[in-house]
Amino acid sequence: MNFDEIRNKASELLEDNHETVDAGIDRAAEFVAGRFGHEDQVKSVAEQAKDFLPGGA
Repeated sequence: MNFDEIRNKASELLEDNHETVDAGIDRAAEFVAGRFGHEDQVKSVAEQAKDFLPGGA
């Protein structure tokens, strides 16, 4: 299996499971914001991450 096949498979999995991935990003953001503060910045980065991923928000 070459890198392109792995990348394509990962992209497919992210797209097929984007709701689960988005929920995981939200949970991670809540944890980080609760632990370190800076809620607005953490939320902004989380939204950017979800927009960047295939099938994201």
